[in-house]
Amino acid sequence: MQLTTTWPEPVGSKLWRASFVAPASAMPGLLEAVEELAVSTSIFEHEADESAETVSWRVDLITDEQPDLEALRRTLAPRCEAFGFALGELEAEAIPDTDWLAATAMSHPPVIAGRFAVHGAHARDEVPEGLLRVQVEAGLAFGSGEHATTQACLEALDRVATVRRFRRVLDLGCGSAVLGMAAARCSPCRVIAADNDPVAVRVAAENVAINGMSARIRCLVSEGYAAPALRRAAPYDLVLANILADPLCAMAGDLARHLAMGGMAILSGFLDRQVETVARAHRAHGLRVRWQFDRTPWAALVVERPGGH
Repeated sequence: MQLTTTWPEPVGSKLWRASFVAPASAMPGLLEAVEELAVSTSIFEHEADESAETVSWRVDLITDEQPDLEALRRTLAPRCEAFGFALGELEAEAIPDTDWLAATAMSHPPVIAGRFAVHGAHARDEVPEGLLRVQVEAGLAFGSGEHATTQACLEALDRVATVRRFRRVLDLGCGSAVLGMAAARCSPCRVIAADNDPVAVRVAAENVAINGMSARIRCLVSEGYAAPALRRAAPYDLVLANILADPLCAMAGDLARHLAMGGMAILSGFLDRQVETVARAHRAHGLRVRWQFDRTPWAALVVERPGGH
């Protein structure tokens, strides 16, 4: 265990960042438990497993004065223990004015997939003309368009939008709501953006507001299709589900029941070697595979409920 007890002198800034790592199982409760300790709290993905599932988060506490790390450790340790883990390394550093925007904005360039460009505010001017823009800011990192599965879904959405008009859309396991917002960019639809993680839903709502879509996209907490508001909004013309192979297969029947006749679903979050398993599970419920999009070693499928159109 190492404590950082010296920091660089702040350059024109009085903001400081104290950071530690917490397991994914501690969220979102831990984040709420430490909010009072800082003027701003954020979490960023620290480690993910081979299926891109988050294993741990880096928690950043932004303060307006240099933190006393020993005192902060005494305050944090019992709160961490209450969520089943021991506080490890605790570090702090000054945040110069010149670094503040970089610390709070996405650092990557725009992600281009199909007609869509996913970008942060800092990269707005880097987006080529003619693309459909979706702005996603950092802070709580629940998908910024960089992962190959998100890009495959955006490419699939671009294709689907050329052959189907959709009025009711479900973004299931929405994360930052990138896919739901992209659907709203290319069609005058209403969107339900749902996730089983309350932190993700909060982030999604913030991103939806940034994009001026709060009147068209409703963000809510739901374990799969369980939320009453999600069920009431069915049937959906389009379902977007970038999750994992096992839950997609387990929910194939729910998808079929909530999909309109002639409706389509874009499924991803699985490896190319799992394509047939996912396809077979959905065919068993009367859905047929329309297209496949590959971003090796990941893949996305577009499935359709026959009838309607």
